[in-house]
Amino acid sequence: MSAHHDLLKIYHEWRDWTVREGEAIRSADWPRMHSCQNAKLELQDRIIRGTQAARAELVRSGGDWAEVEAQLRREVTSLIDLEHRNEASLAEVRGRALAEKDELDRSSRQLRQRSEEHTSELQSHSFISYA
Repeated sequence: MSAHHDLLKIYHEWRDWTVREGEAIRSADWPRMHSCQNAKLELQDRIIRGTQAARAELVRSGGDWAEVEAQLRREVTSLIDLEHRNEASLAEVRGRALAEKDELDRSSRQLRQRSEEHTSELQSHSFISYA
């Protein structure tokens, strides 16, 4: 297999990890999302080495790097779109979590206020009963 095909295979691995990452985001499976991100981080060095190997192979064989580069650009553009979708999903999950936190904060404040009112009422009843 050629270095060019090996490089495309690495990009397809990236796509697979990105799809899994999106699924993990949408299901709020944060450990799985973290694993996907780590896997993609490890792929970065392979992409760099693969790109260098594919370019060197094409230079040796007299191939057309511009044609390969155009194909790689299409692949990368597609991956960027997928990453943006994951980013949007993550922003949506984060927005829902922040809204839930705000609601919990409001409820907590209301409960504290009711507790203080109730304590005050109890204290006034205790004062009256001792009087």
